[in-house]
Amino acid sequence: MADEGFIALLPDDAFVQILLFLPTSSRRRFRLVCKRWRDLIDERTPERQVRTKILAFSSQRGSSRAVVFDDHDGRRRHEWTYPWFGASFVRIVGTSNGLLCLHESRQVHGIAVCSTITVTNPITGEATTLPPVPPMPRQYGEQFMGHGKYSFGCHPTTGRYKVVHVPRRRRQAVDAVQVFTLGDGTPWREVPVLTAGASYSTSAEAITVDGSTYWLTAFSDRVMALDLDDEVVTSFQAPPTSISTRAGWRLTSVHGRLGLAVPEASAVTGLVTRVEVWVLEGGGEHRRWSRRYDIVEARERCWITAPCLTHGEYVLRRPWRLSYSSGNLWIKERLYRHKAGDLSDGDGKSRQEQPLEGEELVMNQEDINDNLVTLAYVETLEPLPSSIP
Repeated sequence: MADEGFIALLPDDAFVQILLFLPTSSRRRFRLVCKRWRDLIDERTPERQVRTKILAFSSQRGSSRAVVFDDHDGRRRHEWTYPWFGASFVRIVGTSNGLLCLHESRQVHGIAVCSTITVTNPITGEATTLPPVPPMPRQYGEQFMGHGKYSFGCHPTTGRYKVVHVPRRRRQAVDAVQVFTLGDGTPWREVPVLTAGASYSTSAEAITVDGSTYWLTAFSDRVMALDLDDEVVTSFQAPPTSISTRAGWRLTSVHGRLGLAVPEASAVTGLVTRVEVWVLEGGGEHRRWSRRYDIVEARERCWITAPCLTHGEYVLRRPWRLSYSSGNLWIKERLYRHKAGDLSDGDGKSRQEQPLEGEELVMNQEDINDNLVTLAYVETLEPLPSSIP
C-alpha cells in the first residue's frame, strides 16, 4: 500500500471513477502496480466486463464490409462499408481493442504494386494512415514480388499497438520482419530474424494473439513467433497431428489463445471431412499443444472460420456454395455458430463432434461473396495513438 502514495487513502469507489477516465491501454499497464489495482481494474472497469462480439469482414464487387453481430440474438449491431475501385482491394489485417487495421492494395498482373495500411476506430470515425512500408533490399536475382503478410495487435502489458509486416521474399525465406509502432513517433523498423531456416507459408495468414505475432513456416512444420514487447523472433514445433497433409492449415484464435486448425480432406472429393483444432498452452520453454476440438464435417463444402474460430461457447463455421451471376462464378457463403464438445474436459480425447444440431444462422448467404473472415470485436471510444512520425 505504501507504494500507492495518496491513492492508498482513496476509497475503492473513488479510485474506480478515476480509472474510468483513463484509456483502456493505460488501465492495462496500471494492472501491474499492485494486487489492489489489478483486482479493481479486472472486476470494475468496463473493458473486463464487456463480452467480445463477432465481426465478419467480407468483400463484394467494389466494396468491403464489416458487420458486427449482437451477442444474444445474432442481429446486426453495426455495419461499415469500405469502397474500392478498379484493381484495388480492401482486406482486414486484424482487430484489437475495438480498432480495425485495414490493408488496401492495388494489383497489376497479380502483384501488389501499391499498398496502404490504415488503422481506424469505426465507432468514433477516427482513422490514421501509416507511412508506406519501405522496400527491403533485394537479394541477388530477386525481382519485386509484391507485399507480404501483415498482422496487427496490442501487447497486453505495454499497451502499444503494432503492425507487423512479413516481407514476401524469394523461396519464402525470412531474414527480417518490419514493425511499426503506433504513437511512438518512429518509422518502420527492421527486426532481424536470426532463427535458422526461418520462412513463411504462402497459404496461411499471420495472426497476433496475446501479445505475439505468429506465422507458419513454408512446410508448416514450425510456427514462427515475434514477441511484440522485446521484438525477438523465435520458433517452435507445430502440433503432433496424425493428419499428414499440411495444405489448408490455418492459425486461429481460440478463446484468446493461439490455435491451429488442421483439416483432413477426402481423397475422392477433395472436400474437408474432419478438422482438428489444436491450442497452444503455456509459454516460453513450457509451451505445449493441446487438441481442443475434433470436428467431423458431415456436410459438403463447409469450413470453420479464421482468424477467430470461437465466440464464447460457440465454434464458428461457414458453409458455402457456388453461384453463377452476371457471367461470373461466385462463392456464396453463410456464417453459423454452434456448440461443439471441448476435448480439454479430460474425458473426450478420442471423441469426435458432429455439429448438426443447434446451429444458429448469423449471416445469410446472399450477403457474402467469398473472402469471409471473422474476428473478435469490442466497442470502444478510445482515441487512436498518433501514428505519423
